Amino acid sequence: MSDKKKSISSFSEQDGVKFEKIYTDNFAVLYMHALKMLGNPEEATDVVQDVFTVAWQRRNEIVIHSSFKAYLFRAVKNKVLDIYAHQAAIRKFQTTLDMDISTSPEDDAVREQELMQLIEQEVSQLPEQMRVVFNMSRMEEKSNAEIAETLDISVNTVKTHIGRALKKLRVKFMLLFL
Repeated sequence: MSDKKKSISSFSEQDGVKFEKIYTDNFAVLYMHALKMLGNPEEATDVVQDVFTVAWQRRNEIVIHSSFKAYLFRAVKNKVLDIYAHQAAIRKFQTTLDMDISTSPEDDAVREQELMQLIEQEVSQLPEQMRVVFNMSRMEEKSNAEIAETLDISVNTVKTHIGRALKKLRVKFMLLFL
């Protein structure tokens, strides 16, 4: 059996004592790796502990294509990248929030008008019957039963059109505001 196969099979069969040895042997070097990328000792410790926790919890599912040590380094790097992405999202949200707080009522009115134009533009691109149903529901505030009767379609068809329209609009606007 090759060394690669041994490391995969032996890892999936680790008992707690063997895993603790792996933890002890690798913690310091992984900690320094995480610390170098993060610059924060507490975060670095958390990252390494999370990597080992996940490795232990998923020990029977993990397939290692290289050495176990390489797997651990890659897992630490990926965890750090997740932290970077999360921090970037927080900064973006805070910047947006700061801009919203510092705007005047006139700016809000302009943004609201622009948003309404974007919504109208996206609604206009919906398939014809979906657009008609959506406008009757949201703009004219008609009930599903009223729409069904007016258009001579079933209430379930009305619900389906509204649901699909909302899904399409949600996708478009999620991409717009990211």
